Amino acid sequence: MMRSSMRRMRQRWLWPLCLVLLVTQASRAQRDVSIGVLGLFHPKEMLLEQGSGEVISVTAADGSKNRVLTLNGEPGHRQLVLRADGKRVLAGAYSVDKLAVTSRGGGGTAFRLMVPGKIRRVYRGRLTVEAKNGELLAVVMMDRELAVASIVGAEMNESTPMEALKAQAVATRSFLSAGARHTNSDFCDTTHCQFLKSPPPPASRISRAVAATRGLVILYQEKPLGAMYSSRCGGRTRSLRDVGMDPGEGYPYFAVECKWCLEHPLVWQSRIGRGAQAPVAGDEGQRIARAREWGWSAIPGSDFTATEEGSAWHLEGHNIGHSVGMCQFGAVGMAASGAGFREILAHYYPNTMVVAQAPQSLAVQ
Repeated sequence: MMRSSMRRMRQRWLWPLCLVLLVTQASRAQRDVSIGVLGLFHPKEMLLEQGSGEVISVTAADGSKNRVLTLNGEPGHRQLVLRADGKRVLAGAYSVDKLAVTSRGGGGTAFRLMVPGKIRRVYRGRLTVEAKNGELLAVVMMDRELAVASIVGAEMNESTPMEALKAQAVATRSFLSAGARHTNSDFCDTTHCQFLKSPPPPASRISRAVAATRGLVILYQEKPLGAMYSSRCGGRTRSLRDVGMDPGEGYPYFAVECKWCLEHPLVWQSRIGRGAQAPVAGDEGQRIARAREWGWSAIPGSDFTATEEGSAWHLEGHNIGHSVGMCQFGAVGMAASGAGFREILAHYYPNTMVVAQAPQSLAVQ
C-alpha cells in the first residue's frame, strides 16, 4: 500500500515537471532563429576564435565518430583554421563532415568568425559549419531578440532617435517571425534577407529599443508580416506592383507619401557602359540583376531616368533601395518630429496592426 501511494505521489510531481520541461524546450525553439552568415564571400577558409574569453567546445562529426576540441585561450587552443575540401571540412588536423560549436554545456557561446582579409564578426549562439562545392557554409542558431538587435545595429546608427529604432526593431522582428526563407537556415545575412552585425552592447540605445519592443510584431491578416523596408524612398513609397512584383494574396504594400524625403530631395548620378539591355526603372528584379553586373553604387535605387550619352547610359535617381514599406530616413524624420514607433509603422504599413506575438501553445492530451 505504501509503495503504491509513493508511486502515485511520484507520478503527481513528475508529470508537472515533464510538462515544464516540454514547455521550456518549445519556448526556446520558438525564440531561436538560424542565420546563414558570411556566405556572400563564398569562403573557402575561415578562422574560429573565442569571442569573450569563454571556453568553447568544437564537436567534429565524421559519420558515427565525434571528436571534441576545446578553444580555451591557451597556446595551441586559441584559434581553429577551417577549410573547405569538396564536401569535407578540414579542421586543424581533422577532415570531417560537420562542425558544431557550442559552450561546454552545449548551449550558445560567444565566438569570432573571420574570412581572412575580408571580414570579422562576433556572434553569440550555436554554430554549425559544413562544406559544399568547396565552400564553407556557416549557420548560427541564436536567440531571436539577439538577432533583432544585431540586425537593427546593422541598419541604423546608435544616435538614431529612439522611436525610429523601435520601429526598426518591430519591423525586423516581424520579418524574422514571418517564416523561413532558406532550406539550410531560416535566413541569411545579405540583402536577400537582412544584414547582421556583431551584437550591440546590452546598455546601448539599440539594445534598449529592442528590449522596449520585445515580442511586438506587425500583423496582416492575423499573420506576422515579412516587413520590407529601404533607405530613402524619394518622397513616396511604392507598392509591390509598382516595382514589378506580384503580391498574390499577401500584403500588397500601399504607396504612401514620405514628408521627410519630400523635404530633403536626393539626386544621385552614375554612368555605365551601354549593354545589350537598357536599364529599366521601377523593376526591382531587373535593378538587382543590373546592380550585380555593374555594382551597387552604379544603380542604388529603382527610381531613375536613363539617357544615352554616346557609348554609355547616364542614370539620375531619386531614391536608395526599392522604396517598398518603411522608409528608414522617413522614419527617422517622423521620430525627430515627435512621432512614436506605432505611428511610424502605421504610416508605412497601412491596414496592419502591431501586437505582442503570442507564444506557441503546447497541446496536452
